[in-house]
Amino acid sequence: MTPEEYERWHVRTCARCGRRAAKSAEWSDGPICRTCYERAMRVRGCCPGCRTDRLLPGRNDAGAPVCRDCAGITRNFLCDRCGFEGPLLGRRLCERCTLADTLGRLLDDGTGRVAPSLQPLVNALLEMDRPKSRLIWLRNPNVVRLLRDLATGTVPLTHDGLHQETPWRTVVHLRDLLMDSGVLPRVDRQLMLYQRWLNERLATIEDPEHRRHLQHFAVWHQMRRLRSKAEKGPLGRSQTSQTKQEITQAGAFLTWLADRGRTIEH
Repeated sequence: MTPEEYERWHVRTCARCGRRAAKSAEWSDGPICRTCYERAMRVRGCCPGCRTDRLLPGRNDAGAPVCRDCAGITRNFLCDRCGFEGPLLGRRLCERCTLADTLGRLLDDGTGRVAPSLQPLVNALLEMDRPKSRLIWLRNPNVVRLLRDLATGTVPLTHDGLHQETPWRTVVHLRDLLMDSGVLPRVDRQLMLYQRWLNERLATIEDPEHRRHLQHFAVWHQMRRLRSKAEKGPLGRSQTSQTKQEITQAGAFLTWLADRGRTIEH
């Protein structure tokens, strides 16, 4: 198809926003562009024409949102599975049913069903508003990999198991969802971020004795102190920032001693 043919057959002036764009629908008020179509498919309320509470994609003569029946829209927006009236995706399923199928595939433990340990996560995601945002999140290849690995046991379904995974922002968000849904026990977020930072920091230290000293300092002093504070309330970013600075200064002190032929024991 040439650009001229595409323009002639598919591009129209939208009846609602006035832009020249590809037509997504032809409703009673005229051609509708994709942006206006998607916006219309999010409008719900009591139709002023028939007084029913439902999707209101159409417009009456006054420009007020009305249901498809009152607007004369012939297209059916009912999900073929659950009957919800709203945006339809593949196989004429609503976003929530599509989300359920997507989660079912990603969290299959090899038996053809969702791993039982992850069912609370599925329930929580399906109960959230705007399932479309969850579907967009599930397009992320890192999210797909993590969910599949958790379902099959490749990645242990524990905080320690997730500590080893990357990228950290994706892991943090997934961990929050797992804690909110009760799959994992709740742990202070700043404390977990500090533990991840500490592991990465220790991995950069070449001297094994320096690494051992810093690890002991972190585990037996810093972590005990942070956990004690976390039990009383959520940690602030400034508290973990100070703890990171302590590790940095301790590492610099060990290097200073080594440069002078000394160790922390002598």
